[in-house]
Amino acid sequence: MGKSESKKLESKHPGIPTSLLTRRHLMETPKETSGKKRLRQTNLEDCFGVGIKRHRSSQGEVEASLVEDVEQGSMSSRPLGESSELRRRREQLAAAAERRRASQSPYSTPPHDAPSSPDSNQGSEEVTDKSTEKTSRTHGSKGTVSKPSTSTAGNSNTGSEVVANSGRNFESVFAYLEEDSEACGRASASSTRSYPSNRTRSKVGEATPGTSVERDNLGGHSSQGTADVSQKTRPDANALVEEDEAAVAVGDVSPTQEYDASLPLFSDSEPHSSLDDEVQVNKDATRIEWRGVDPSALNRAPACRQTLPRLQPSHSHTVLFRPHIRSGAPPRPFPDAYRDTWDAHHVRMPCSPENLYPVDDKNGQKKVQSRWELIETTLLKPIQNSWDLEEAILTYNARYCSKWNFAGLHHFFTEEVDRREARHFFDQLLPKMVELALMLPKLCTQAIPLLKRQESHTITLTQLQIASLLANAFFCTYPRRNAQQKKSEYSRFPDINFNRLFEGSAKKSSTNMRKAEKMRCIINYFRRVALKAPTGTVSFTRRAVTAMPEWEKSTNTLTKFHGNVYGTIEDQGEGMLQLDFANMYIGGGVLGHGLVQEEIRFMICPELIVSRLFTEVLEGNECLFVKGAERFSDYTGYASTFRWNGDYQDTIPRDAWGRKETEILAIDALVFRCFEDQFKPQLLRRELNKAFCGFYGDGTLAANLPAVATGNWGCGAFGGDARLKGLLQMMVAAECHRDMAYFTFGDQRLCYELHKMNEFLVAQGVSVGDLWLVLQRYRTEVLQRKAKRNFTNLYTFIYQVYNDVESSTDEKDGEEGAEQTGGLSRGVDDSDDGSLSPDYKVDTP
Repeated sequence: MGKSESKKLESKHPGIPTSLLTRRHLMETPKETSGKKRLRQTNLEDCFGVGIKRHRSSQGEVEASLVEDVEQGSMSSRPLGESSELRRRREQLAAAAERRRASQSPYSTPPHDAPSSPDSNQGSEEVTDKSTEKTSRTHGSKGTVSKPSTSTAGNSNTGSEVVANSGRNFESVFAYLEEDSEACGRASASSTRSYPSNRTRSKVGEATPGTSVERDNLGGHSSQGTADVSQKTRPDANALVEEDEAAVAVGDVSPTQEYDASLPLFSDSEPHSSLDDEVQVNKDATRIEWRGVDPSALNRAPACRQTLPRLQPSHSHTVLFRPHIRSGAPPRPFPDAYRDTWDAHHVRMPCSPENLYPVDDKNGQKKVQSRWELIETTLLKPIQNSWDLEEAILTYNARYCSKWNFAGLHHFFTEEVDRREARHFFDQLLPKMVELALMLPKLCTQAIPLLKRQESHTITLTQLQIASLLANAFFCTYPRRNAQQKKSEYSRFPDINFNRLFEGSAKKSSTNMRKAEKMRCIINYFRRVALKAPTGTVSFTRRAVTAMPEWEKSTNTLTKFHGNVYGTIEDQGEGMLQLDFANMYIGGGVLGHGLVQEEIRFMICPELIVSRLFTEVLEGNECLFVKGAERFSDYTGYASTFRWNGDYQDTIPRDAWGRKETEILAIDALVFRCFEDQFKPQLLRRELNKAFCGFYGDGTLAANLPAVATGNWGCGAFGGDARLKGLLQMMVAAECHRDMAYFTFGDQRLCYELHKMNEFLVAQGVSVGDLWLVLQRYRTEVLQRKAKRNFTNLYTFIYQVYNDVESSTDEKDGEEGAEQTGGLSRGVDDSDDGSLSPDYKVDTP
């Protein structure tokens, strides 16, 4: 539209904004479009003609009404007195609301009016200037980032990363196995699809976009936070744009994909939350990513660690190599020659001379042969496909020919990877894995002691020794580890041979999919080891604690709390004591169909799997520490949505013993079928004691203890309540003088409630012993009541208890009120104490 036309419109409609007049004029006047754009609109109208026409008609009506309103407003405006009266009434109401807020203590009443989403009260907590709204960030009680991402669980994927990984192909996994690294580099450079090595560590304090996480309460993963420690390398955005434009030019993109800038045609086709509505209304709206103390305020290793003593073996520490760490080279095994031990206190090694196996001779007579010789002879034969691999494994496991199922293995190499990729595996990688497995007597020159029940002991191995042990597990060579009977020798140990990983299901495609993604993690691990021998070490420590706290007598108060909504334990918990929500049989279903928090951690850090070789089932006062496990794979999703997402370069530094500064704590929770059972005194005490086994610093100064990175331990499939488990872990952290970082895996409300509860209890000076007594009182006064119509949730009950105490002391003199408070704290479990009203406001989420 020219200037002359604009002036004509302004003269006809004085006082109306030119932008509205211009838009109205353009709608009424047809405009010629280029052939390419006309073709695009024609295609869209062919597909969605009715919807587009209806939308355009409604849009025209809305804009026409806006112009009419402006016209009427310019001719007959509202009287000045009426506008000033409305403004005065609004100011009075705002002032009254402010006086009501100022007249009350922050904790005078339970927060029953907590927002349905923690973000909904953000306006009252944070004032953001519009000109800097996109980049402002507050600290202290909460952290914010702008424009929330919509990626799924696991590690965050931006739009460009999705494009980069959408053609995920396993040929790149095998492409790095060439003997000549230069030739391999040239081959990968000339390949049309490069290997997705898309995970590297960044600085702890670096902020990255968060992701929404699709996880259940059992844990897990997943998942960028404010203090991100790993960030994806992204493809060149300009190159991606050029590729997209080229695809549109040649007509490879569908009309709906071309119409990205259009209004949504099916806006109600997918359910969305109130938070999504808020983001759609204001695209610059921020979201809460963490609450509590700033993550930089928490202790992390190695900064908080004391100097390590010299590494040397002892009666409580077995070291399987010479403790002289040489940078850049794997430590030498100790002793130099293989020394066998074949008894009930050590792992029965496949290469032991005592490992015998019955075979048929040429005359059909039974004879006993060294099983290791049979393994060597079998694995050194050509293995061309998955059926050859099955036949080889069953050669020295003949009794399981009719019991073991290799359908998952065959499905992977026939359905999940193409012929070229499968050929690369069997021609290039598998021979290196065979070589690694057969090096066992040269790498592990002494038998590994078993970590048995009620015995505290540490085993430290090299990463190369672990790789050889896992290669033998892949080929199912460990003797006496396949029997499942209760009276078998290793019935109280997890299985270690990979035969269950190779199983498949003809009816459940989800099982085959899970096994396929696990296979990708395992193969990527062996690819990395074959490419370059690892040079570090890993320690496994079983701890049994006999002296437990008297929880009802503890006077410790709660420590620092950081709640993280979108982060993960393995990423944002760098340098902390990272929890593994473990099974009593360590590793749980890692070799089966399980794919929740523990199994995912074992898949991305496969060195953890070797703990199943020597760790007996954990009892109520025991836990397992793993220090130094390296991460090899990236992932997205959780459970059925889990996907291997490429290689991961773990650049976490090593300590003086050659271990990564990553410490994992495995503790198993109880399984609950009934909500009320969790509050039984003996079961509460068991969960507290179990967590205490791992959180306990064993004499280390509090300043040298890293914070605990945890989450919904024992929830989800185990039936635990996340709010109770969060409170119990706060109690144990306080008893052990550790700070806590709690990851809610996308649950903003849970993060909000945990933070508010921690803040409330700290402000009230509530001790661990007080909390124990309140939990007992909640069981007797709420859960055991016959009439549960007015059921009160745990946190509402706690708020009510201490607010009643506060109101009762306000009516007394100082000294008398103090005595009243102390009496109630000590007697919260007395049956004759009826100070609470039976009609509580229900605040169950």
